[in-house]
Amino acid sequence: MPLDITKMLHRVVDLELTVDDAKELLIGPAARQQTIFVMLDCQLANFVQAAGWADVLNQEEHDPALARQSYLKALALLLLFSAKKQWTHLVVMDDAQWQRVTTAKQSTKLADLNKEYLAIKHFLNGAYYSHRQEDFRHAWHLLLKMGIVDFGYQPADLQQGYLDLLDRLAKQYQ
Repeated sequence: MPLDITKMLHRVVDLELTVDDAKELLIGPAARQQTIFVMLDCQLANFVQAAGWADVLNQEEHDPALARQSYLKALALLLLFSAKKQWTHLVVMDDAQWQRVTTAKQSTKLADLNKEYLAIKHFLNGAYYSHRQEDFRHAWHLLLKMGIVDFGYQPADLQQGYLDLLDRLAKQYQ
């Protein structure tokens, strides 16, 4: 089952409005995009750290639950960023795009996972600094592929986990 990306997008925008109202935040559009982008970068790094594939110095036990939680937060921030850039048309996928993403070859080797992560960051930087919509679309597709194909997150579980996460966050501000 594909993700209901439109529903996911609406929920993260609603959460942002709830948080803004509760905290009485007044942030301009440029600062808002910067803040979302910084937090997205942090959540992607948290995902990699918790997943543990690149932890060559410490070799601590990885935390799959924390990795999944960070991944879900990264999805939410990427969707929110698309809304702030008015690029929501880039996150909605047709059946052919969904098939390409979900049937891509799984990356299991350290070098492949590293390249994929670095490609996501590269494309996000191109989207942010050079306003390249195609870079944003590539980053979105790679992030979905990484979660669904490489880490085996099931779309229905991802969506439910995402909605539960946003509900928990919203309840903090009600």
